[in-house]
Amino acid sequence: MATSTARIDEAKGILAARLRALRADAGLTGRALAAKTGLDHTKISKIENAVQMPNQADIRTWCEACDADEQVVDLIAAAQNIDAMYTDWRRLEESGLGHVQRSFQPLYDRTRQFRVWQHSAVPGLLQTGDYARGHLRAIIDFRGIPDDIDAAVAARLKQQEILRNGNKRFAFVVGEQALRTPLVGPAEMAAQLDRLAELTSGVANVSFGIVPATIRPPLMPPENFWIYDANRVRVDTVPGQIQHKAPSDVGVYEKAFRALSGAAAYGQEARVLLRAAAAAFGER
Repeated sequence: MATSTARIDEAKGILAARLRALRADAGLTGRALAAKTGLDHTKISKIENAVQMPNQADIRTWCEACDADEQVVDLIAAAQNIDAMYTDWRRLEESGLGHVQRSFQPLYDRTRQFRVWQHSAVPGLLQTGDYARGHLRAIIDFRGIPDDIDAAVAARLKQQEILRNGNKRFAFVVGEQALRTPLVGPAEMAAQLDRLAELTSGVANVSFGIVPATIRPPLMPPENFWIYDANRVRVDTVPGQIQHKAPSDVGVYEKAFRALSGAAAYGQEARVLLRAAAAAFGER
């Protein structure tokens, strides 16, 4: 599976190639296009080499100069799709993680089917209060962003109310490492593992599976991802959040989730893994 940043780079390259082809088809050099549009020739070069993204005004001016007005709407849509794929966490976090957590709520409210893969941490919708505090504290400290830990935890726990909505379906798959990463103390980790054990039976709209560390999985994505219905995928990376909406991209993540789900342990087998992880924390 191509990485998400590679997908963005590919989309930028396609947009750049389309603009470059318009200029060439119009018989213009880069400097001639600059003279005709007023755009700096170095900016034109950067746009054509996917170093700089064009804004809407750039695209309109470019197409007009190349007698390609019919391309404006499609090219602007392509640029907007690239912008939508990437959300800069630093911008979202300027007012703290509480704002980031609350920004998910509208998407959660309208989504009917959630499919979630996380390899080294418990998904936010399944976190206990103490675990959520430890997880969000680690993010705040690492990023050096405004400390609104209480608001962030409250917003994350508020999100979990959707689990009680019988019209929604949730499928969670985690790597066994998520059970053993000590984001909080032993007692708090034990409580978190107990919470997960409750999900292994008797919850009609929630499935919870664990990919054991002792097996060779069909693939091991380098990223956590959330699939919302069948039309959007959220991918969390270190510098930012990427969202994929193209059907072909969503399809790749759906295929990955099916493969990971097929390799996961459920029910009694999952409880065995949870008990082993809890016992390890009890020995510390």
